[in-house]
Amino acid sequence: MFRTLIPALIAVTLITLAGCQNRPISDTEKHARRAFVSDMQQALKLGIATADTGKQVGVVMLNVTLDPSAAPISCKASRAPARYETQLPAELLRSDFKSLAQLVEAQCWKTIYPVVPKPLREDDGTAEIRAPLFVMLPASTQAPGTARRQSNAQREFFWQHLFGDLPVASIGRASVYYEADAQGKVQGCLVQIYPHPLRPDDFRLDGRLQAELNSRCMALDLFSLPGFKADDAGLAKGYSELEYAPWKVARR
Repeated sequence: MFRTLIPALIAVTLITLAGCQNRPISDTEKHARRAFVSDMQQALKLGIATADTGKQVGVVMLNVTLDPSAAPISCKASRAPARYETQLPAELLRSDFKSLAQLVEAQCWKTIYPVVPKPLREDDGTAEIRAPLFVMLPASTQAPGTARRQSNAQREFFWQHLFGDLPVASIGRASVYYEADAQGKVQGCLVQIYPHPLRPDDFRLDGRLQAELNSRCMALDLFSLPGFKADDAGLAKGYSELEYAPWKVARR
């Protein structure tokens, strides 16, 4: 998980918004900036926490550019200054930087971001965000078979099979409830879509999308689902939650 820093440090140091530099900022803009920084932190934190990966420990400096609709158009990870590196416990064995940077960049492209307030954007509507990310995903929680790793692997499985090549025109979340027999044949599946808390205005209740997702789910072979296991009655039941957006599908 991310290391939690005090709010003042997050607001002043952790995230830099290029669009609000070199000019006075009103109280309204300050409030909008604080709200955006908080939401941005949660988005980045969730993006890393849900990665299907092994142990990853370290700090990277992430530069993100968002277009006017808050979709990522650039994600670059570089080495963080020493002042951030020293905030991690010295006894923690750091991951290979290249591997960590690749993970952060990959998740950056898949993350759903909050809308950037207009006063914080550049003249062309884009926004540049610079943030050091403290990543602490120890082997104890990331090893195959652990609850976190299994949940993330299942999320990735359903993403690939339900959304992998399915164009979407809105932003939202999808809940997948399934029941299968001991051989993995789906006996029942319900996929529901609903608004994303960071982008509620960009959700569309799309009946065709929901019908297609349910159809695909019913056709799945869940025997290869990570952690698949039938109970004493010969049934396997479970639940997974996904996020979707046009740029997430485009990256797969």
